[in-house]
Amino acid sequence: MALSDNYPLVQVPGAQGLWHILSRSPGYSGDAWCHLVPGKDKAMLVDTGFGIGDLKGLVESLTTLPVFVVNTHNHGDHVQGNPQFGKVYIHSMDAPGLDKQMAAPARALPPDEVRQYNYTQGDLIQPAPYAVETVEDGHVFDLGGGYEVEVFHLPGHAEGGIALLDRKRRALYSGDALVWTPTFCMSSDPDAIVTPYMTVEKFRQGLTRLMAHLDEFDVLYPGHSRLGISKQIVPDMLACCDELLSGDKSVAYRVPGRDKPVHVHGMARIAFDDNRIHVSQGVNP
Repeated sequence: MALSDNYPLVQVPGAQGLWHILSRSPGYSGDAWCHLVPGKDKAMLVDTGFGIGDLKGLVESLTTLPVFVVNTHNHGDHVQGNPQFGKVYIHSMDAPGLDKQMAAPARALPPDEVRQYNYTQGDLIQPAPYAVETVEDGHVFDLGGGYEVEVFHLPGHAEGGIALLDRKRRALYSGDALVWTPTFCMSSDPDAIVTPYMTVEKFRQGLTRLMAHLDEFDVLYPGHSRLGISKQIVPDMLACCDELLSGDKSVAYRVPGRDKPVHVHGMARIAFDDNRIHVSQGVNP
């Protein structure tokens, strides 16, 4: 398949060369966004999607700058293109998940009945070793020319979930923590181990620090669904967390196909499990 077939592109007018790359799902789940964020001296690729086709080749066709990868979290729909790039940055809490994926068995296409696009087995990027460097909340990536991008730890959906604040473009690359669709503080596996950093309570703590920087960005570019979300979602999400933490578990609707409750406040939606609300419900506090 041609690069343009594998990766539809969106370039933002007036955003100094910012590209959004849609990584189409081979099946089972929704498509995911990667974001190519250039500075003066280097460019940052936020996430690598499902690992379909030659993502690195596409990125190199869009910029002549050296490119490094930052993962917003370690879920498979955001990291399976990592082996093409040799090294990635990720929050320390999510780094162990990358080690597991490097050692995973060879990937195969999903069954025909759930396959969403006309991929072949050869389109799949296979697991392979690569270097991982960890970052923490507050780390700043310097892209040159005044382009600095700061890490904000936003756990809840994933222990090491992060958002990336691009002050010069007044943009936040928010991964799966802040999306137009529900933020998942839930588990599809009923036997999944829940840790404190997979809870609404820890999510709220991260949002509180982000709220102090609300005047430094105007728009959010998430890991799924609609691009260009209003920053109003941040205070709305904080209020949504507060309601759940206070015991208000009113359900606006349920996640289709997963039968999980969704609590809504303004623009914000959280799909939750009862055991992923308070820190005291997690193991190893």
